[in-house]
Order: sequence, then structure tokens, then C-alpha cells
Amino acid sequence: MEAPVASRSSTTSSSSSSAATDALWLDTLHRISGRAAHELKGALNGVAVNLEVVRSRAEKPDVPAAAVSKFAIAAVSQLDSVIALTEALLSLTRPVAEPVEITAIVRHIEALVAPVVRADGGCLDLEGSFDELGFSSANGNAVRLAVGAVMLAAVDASPQVRCAVVASEARATIRFDTGGGSTPAIDTAVVRAAAETGIRIQAGSGAISISFPR
Repeated sequence: MEAPVASRSSTTSSSSSSAATDALWLDTLHRISGRAAHELKGALNGVAVNLEVVRSRAEKPDVPAAAVSKFAIAAVSQLDSVIALTEALLSLTRPVAEPVEITAIVRHIEALVAPVVRADGGCLDLEGSFDELGFSSANGNAVRLAVGAVMLAAVDASPQVRCAVVASEARATIRFDTGGGSTPAIDTAVVRAAAETGIRIQAGSGAISISFPR
């Protein structure tokens, strides 16, 4: 059910609302990074183990390159994963520029959430052109909060999630389909905080969507 957009009648209420949104976003970021930590540590361990094999074998003069190449390739692949996870995490801890580029937020959060879903045998697919989302005038941390909380709610509701852009000129809308009739559970405090900046979150049978003001 969509929450009504709350009005902010004074500087005090605006500051309070912003503080509440920041706190909710910090909690959501903790949840996201907590899940991604295992994947990041695993990738780092993989880099270390494979490079150690490369180092030890390369010290032997008669060892052919073929004997180390597959370990070097594996280390490069795992390092790519480390870089992707780290860059996404760093981007989400920095202040966000406004107006907010929605696509960048979605990509960074997906980069942290999707590997965990895949490791559990699931799938989080981003379908279509997310560049169409453009920018939103909403508060930066409110955008991050909405995307992060909704994405977590979607993958918690189903191991198979499809995320797509819904065409609309008036608003930028993202829909997460969870299928199977499962309804993603979203914290009402998140819905209210998002609504105060004009972001609409709606959950129904088998789907949840976010609609951002231009």
C-alpha cells in the first residue's frame, strides 16, 4: 500500500525527517555491506591463494607457464570481483551529488547484493535500459534508502528477482518482480521516509516498485 506524502511545515521537522532518513539509510547500508562482506572476503582469499600458487611455482625454473596461467587467470577474475565490490561500497559511503543519478545508485547497490544472491543459488537480473531513469530531485540518501531497502525486500521474498524500468515521462519507476505470488515485506518507516521526499514505494503480490520524482 502506498504511503501518503508527508508535508514538512518547518525547518525543525525537515531536519528531523532528514536525520531519520539518514539513520534508516545507515541501517540499510549496514545490512547490505554485512551480506556482501562474506563475498568480499572470499574473493580476497581467492586472490591470495592463487597468487601464492603462482609465486611458489614461478620460483621453480623448469615450471612451464601453462602450470601457473590458470591460477593467474583465476586471481585476476577474483581481483575484478574485489574491485567491483569495493568501488560499489565506497561510492555508497560518500556523499551523494544532487540531483541524484538513479541508475548509478541502482548499479552500485546491485553490485553488492547480486553476488550474495548468486552464491545462494538465486538470481537478481536488471533488465532493459536503466539509463532511461535519469535523475531525481529527491533527497540523495532517500533515493539510496528506497533502492537499498526495496532490493533487499525483493531478494528476501524470492530467490529469483527481475528488475526493470517502467516507462513513464512524469516519474522514474523501477519494478522488482519476485513471482510466485510472494509479497516483499518493506518497513513502514522506510515507506514514510521515502514518501516525504516524493518517492513512492508500493508492494503487491509478486512485486514491489519504486517511483521517483523527476
